[in-house]
Amino acid sequence: MNKNHLKYLVCPKCHNKLIINQINELAEEITSGELQCSFCNSTYPIINSIPRFVPMSNYADSFGMQWNIHHSDQHDSHSKVNSSQERFENETKWEKNLKGEIIIEAGCGAGRFTQFATDTEAMVLSFDYSNAVEASYKHHKNKENLLIVQADIYNMPFKNDIADKIYCFGVLQHTPDSRESLKSLTKKLKSGGKIAADNYPFLSTTWFHTKYWVRPISKRVPHKLLYWWCKQHVKVMWPIFKMNRKIFSPKRANRINWRLLVPDYTSAGLSEERLKEWAVMDLFDMLSPAFDNPVRLSTFKKWFEELGYKEIDVHMGYNGCEGRGVKI
Repeated sequence: MNKNHLKYLVCPKCHNKLIINQINELAEEITSGELQCSFCNSTYPIINSIPRFVPMSNYADSFGMQWNIHHSDQHDSHSKVNSSQERFENETKWEKNLKGEIIIEAGCGAGRFTQFATDTEAMVLSFDYSNAVEASYKHHKNKENLLIVQADIYNMPFKNDIADKIYCFGVLQHTPDSRESLKSLTKKLKSGGKIAADNYPFLSTTWFHTKYWVRPISKRVPHKLLYWWCKQHVKVMWPIFKMNRKIFSPKRANRINWRLLVPDYTSAGLSEERLKEWAVMDLFDMLSPAFDNPVRLSTFKKWFEELGYKEIDVHMGYNGCEGRGVKI
């Protein structure tokens, strides 16, 4: 944590000013220490240069494990495709230069989109509920316009009405209540500020997706054991995966492979090695989360309307239901 970034933080319990205690510093960087609320005296540790406003272990532990193992796999520099940049630009549709503005990144994971947010020259306030923040910090720790914290989407350590822009990709469906999560983000957005968010879709075929048959059991399996099983499953099924790509049309092969619990990202242009990495990573991502709450497109649009947005654009996109709006 850069000590100059303290001004962006408040106590998530009472929204009052925080002060720094017992710090260890390296230049402008606070590597460890404690933040204390000036009003209610609540304290929050700084561990490995990251302020922690929630327990390091929580219901999002599977994501922490996933992104610390696959910390580079979805970064464009590693995958050699520009899927993360393309998704960030197409989902947000924001200007290239946002210098002087504040962006909140809700659910940073391993930081696959963080680079593109910081490239706008805005100040980026990035958080995740899991300890995946450590994976993101590895990639982006030298960026002066980035603050990474471990925090809860329902109790963010940021002032209300602070953000000019907010994006939340691949997160809402994995929180206990997607609508309440979107509502919480809305409180942090300035009047006239823009939000871009997505959520898994609920379709007529959703309950025929194999993952929903397996999840009642898999989400209760210890994460290390489940991850081992995911690797073995992809290894065993890979010859069938390749055969399907040869004998069926691309669309049908993709559908069959996903039903066989082998995530298929062939259309992304990945090498076979990267395809396997993504298959294991995404299979674990499908089966391990505590929550997986798909939503109908009409319901997602209704949330934006109820929360006071204008210029609403809700449609099917990269991750299912995709929405943008401007806070009134």
